[in-house]
Amino acid sequence: MRKYRFVQVDVFTNRPFGGNQLAVFPEAEGIADAEMQAIAREMNFSETTFVLPPTDPDHDARVRIFTPGQELPMAGHPTVGTGFVLGAERGKADLVFELGVGPTPVSVEVTNGMAGRATMQQRVPNYWEAAANREEAASLVSLGAEAVHASLPILNGGAGVDYLYVPLRDRNDLAAARPDAAAMTRYFGDAFHKAVYLFSIERDAESDVRGRMFFLVNGATLEDPATGSAAGPLAGYLVNQGVLPPGSIRLRQGHEMGRPSDIEVTVTGAADAITRVTVGGGVVKVAEGTLFLP
Repeated sequence: MRKYRFVQVDVFTNRPFGGNQLAVFPEAEGIADAEMQAIAREMNFSETTFVLPPTDPDHDARVRIFTPGQELPMAGHPTVGTGFVLGAERGKADLVFELGVGPTPVSVEVTNGMAGRATMQQRVPNYWEAAANREEAASLVSLGAEAVHASLPILNGGAGVDYLYVPLRDRNDLAAARPDAAAMTRYFGDAFHKAVYLFSIERDAESDVRGRMFFLVNGATLEDPATGSAAGPLAGYLVNQGVLPPGSIRLRQGHEMGRPSDIEVTVTGAADAITRVTVGGGVVKVAEGTLFLP
């Protein structure tokens, strides 16, 4: 039997059993592509990462990211969580990962080997008009058209992975949302990433915006406790629309799932002229183990 060590962390939280779960395989050489996908299904987290030697010696690692249903070119909480694991194990504060979208800088702060923080730099997001009108967008999550915010646009956007961004009227509508697998399947069709990101711009002491993300995996809907790859473009959206100024933006997600996640996004630049986006937060190590393969 082949043996592969893995580390489990909770990402975008400062306490165990919050945030988004992640399994990291720090020495993944020898695991075939099909095996990586099978392992991600076995772990059954939103994502699992596999760390390989870099193709460029100036970089620290090549990182492959798998959901239970597909490989992604990039993702937020897997990059942040893997950054913490490798930073803690290698004693490095600055790393560069080779992702499917290219070299990605990650900065790491380790408190005691069991907890800390990590922040990734993302590509400047882009946006384009969504095909969905208010009624169709609301139907994807079992809401009426009146639940969609009256003045903010429904847009597609992304920085490596695309989302349908749907602004809602308030947090009550956000809490009431329930994904409709049949409606999402019809709407997204053969799109690579079938995901809708809902958000409310009601502010409080904990956050500037709250969100929920639903996505399709093998015809079934799942909810993600924290979506770093969506957080950067969401913050850019809010800056572009004049909802929030550039700077630090606090996003809370996972509240409705009982896994509250706090994502910190920094947007540099100005509306329609964003120059830099970073996404980060706390990471807590919760488990280690060994996986056996034939």
